Amino acid sequence: MQATVELPEAVFQQLEMLARRDGVTPGDLIRRIVEDHVARSQSSVPRSFKVSLPLIPASETGPIRPLTGKDLDELLSGDHLPA
Repeated sequence: MQATVELPEAVFQQLEMLARRDGVTPGDLIRRIVEDHVARSQSSVPRSFKVSLPLIPASETGPIRPLTGKDLDELLSGDHLPA
């Protein structure tokens, strides 16, 4: 596939210089840069996982009770944390 890319003159000159240094054409260098970027981007794309809930069955943890605002205040107060 072919594509046309518009680059500022200064960027194109740097691209040509880098391509000469690497012994490739500017098109080859652009292709390599894009391929590298796509490969890195794909590794950070979230993947979907099939899981069943709950992740930790209540039989292992005991019943889970809902937290109230008061419960959260107590947890965040730090009074119960060791120094």
